[in-house]
Amino acid sequence: MKKKILLFIFIYIVTSCQQPFFISNEIGSKVVLYAYKYANANTKYVWGRREPLHTGVISIDCSGFVVQCYRYAVADSVKYDLLFCDANVRDLFKYYSVFTDTLSEGDIIFMGEEDNNDIPTHIGIYIKTIDNNIYFIDATQKKDEHGNITINGVSERFYSKYDKRFKRFAKMKLKKK
Repeated sequence: MKKKILLFIFIYIVTSCQQPFFISNEIGSKVVLYAYKYANANTKYVWGRREPLHTGVISIDCSGFVVQCYRYAVADSVKYDLLFCDANVRDLFKYYSVFTDTLSEGDIIFMGEEDNNDIPTHIGIYIKTIDNNIYFIDATQKKDEHGNITINGVSERFYSKYDKRFKRFAKMKLKKK
């Protein structure tokens, strides 16, 4: 009996200390709206940067891009806020998202190298699926086989939904205001 009471107290303490989270599909369209604003602002990719939208040259990396788009989207909301101030790809993957197989506009796409099955190294924002192609917006820098930069910044792209670079799809955890 004493063990049961201690176990009950332990479970109660652990579960009561956990912060509840919420998933909101209504935030998704706002996330995509801000993603397009970054794309239209001629944003450049710079690892480790997370600049807000403003006039002039904006620099941002993939996780900073996702964080900023969500930050703007929840700022417009009277219901929700983010669970964090800043986060990298791995933190978003481990702590701040809920995996899903049913994608909605504004959801998160975790990506990585084809030969690495587990660890995401890149993140983007889901837009839509058309003809087995997943369209997303991300911040990246890509070079061709000659070392010439072909993508530098925020842009919309698509890959086949069967592409092995897709690691997981997720919804962002939010807290109520």
